[in-house]
Amino acid sequence: MGTFFNRLLTTVIMFTVIIINTNQFGPEGTGTIAIVILGLTLLQVLSNFVGGSTLVYLTPQRDNLQLLLLSYAWMLISTSAGVCLLDFFHLVPHEFILFTFVTSIILNVYFIHLGIIQGKEDIKLYNILQLTQAVLLILLLGITLFLHHHFGWAVHIRIYLRLYLISFLVPCVISCFYIRRHVNFINFDNVWKLFGEMVKLGCWTQLANLAQLLTYRTNYFLIQRFINDKALGIYDLGNKISEAVLIIPKSICVVEYARISNCQEADYTKRITLSLLKVVFVIILIAVLVLWLLPASFFGFIFGPEYAESKPVINSLLPGIVSLSCLSILSHYFSGHGKFYINAIGSFIGLAVTLALGFTWLSGTSKGDPVHALQVAGHISSIAYSCTFVYTLICFIIRTKAVLHDFLITKEDLILLKENLSSISIFKRKERP
Repeated sequence: MGTFFNRLLTTVIMFTVIIINTNQFGPEGTGTIAIVILGLTLLQVLSNFVGGSTLVYLTPQRDNLQLLLLSYAWMLISTSAGVCLLDFFHLVPHEFILFTFVTSIILNVYFIHLGIIQGKEDIKLYNILQLTQAVLLILLLGITLFLHHHFGWAVHIRIYLRLYLISFLVPCVISCFYIRRHVNFINFDNVWKLFGEMVKLGCWTQLANLAQLLTYRTNYFLIQRFINDKALGIYDLGNKISEAVLIIPKSICVVEYARISNCQEADYTKRITLSLLKVVFVIILIAVLVLWLLPASFFGFIFGPEYAESKPVINSLLPGIVSLSCLSILSHYFSGHGKFYINAIGSFIGLAVTLALGFTWLSGTSKGDPVHALQVAGHISSIAYSCTFVYTLICFIIRTKAVLHDFLITKEDLILLKENLSSISIFKRKERP
């Protein structure tokens, strides 16, 4: 159960970091951190227009060195242009622009390497690198807090962001050694043809990811614009708590995508996708019910009294989290088959819903009770996620000719779950006699 427990442990560590940050920096400070991290995520999406998940799809089929060098070159260009845009539109505070640029370079190199590693199906190393980053961050933060309490060292947002940078730098260096050993020079024949293929595939993939990210996070910019950073900090916490249950589908999708990319047999990919979809749906329903039952006082006790107001945000996001969990399984099915445009269209549908409701419903309620406005932001996200899921589900049904009976849990699904529960990161195709 390597992938799932790795993600579970990573999530526990990151929630520990969140608890420390909320108590150390308060809602306004965590709101600023959220905006900077969002800026880094946007730059990562731009970099992945040539690279990213396209690397996973192309690594088993194309010259790996060419893939790597083309990804590096585009990353430098896109990051430089992206930072200028973030500064021009004041999406990231100006005092953090240089940090954003340097950190983005390191993060994007790291994620390019992860794409190659995942494409080679070295899931063990993939898990180790991600866990290393989380462990380093909590260790460095713990040491910093120790020095703060015993020797009076200052702890502020800039210190945390520097620790965040270092936590990615170490696994990035480790990944470089893997790349050096497993990626060999062959030639530069047809390099421009490969670049065109990467752009064609990556364009659809990253348009989908960009639209998806904006669907997830446009509310951040709207809340900062219409309300304030404090409200954003409260919303950010509620959003992160709700999204925590996504470790279940995400840990499955890592391997689902790699397996489907390496096996295009229609019957097998349809069967494994449907089984995973049903299993994820049931598990997510249980997880969502647990979150719904937790009282507001619980969140206030753990994260600080001001964060008790995150509870209405969490409740409003829960229906969307169910849709998002199921969507992740279906979207990775289409990505594994190279049908990136389907995910892109679905993501743009969600983005259109978010923008339409954000500039009408959310802006109209922002003048009143901030807690109610944040709850409205959560409802908007849930509606957008659900619209994207419905569209993607329709496309899946049309492509696979699935019928109602296929979506009912069967004995075969339970057998598949039992077989893979002890090793959820390994979905092996059974050999036919």
